[in-house]
Amino acid sequence: MRASHVIGLCLAAFALAGCETTPAPRPSISLTAVPPDIVECARRRVPAPKGGAALTEREVYRLVAALKGSEEAKSGCIARLIALHEADAAMLVEALK
Repeated sequence: MRASHVIGLCLAAFALAGCETTPAPRPSISLTAVPPDIVECARRRVPAPKGGAALTEREVYRLVAALKGSEEAKSGCIARLIALHEADAAMLVEALK
């Protein structure tokens, strides 16, 4: 390459180096709020047995039944929360394409 070509390329590079570029527009994204019933379900707890005495067999069965019911309800809440998250994630992926 001749010196004049190199100088010409350098001048072109310097001219382009000063160009301002505008940032790409950012998509407007708003995530879905977690519905109050899911929040309430997630925070609901089976109360601890009262008193410090040993539990009777009947109290143990009652407590186990309450815990099973609570776990089933929480499983339903979690399934709904996962579906909500997956829908938001899909929307986000689509917005960023």
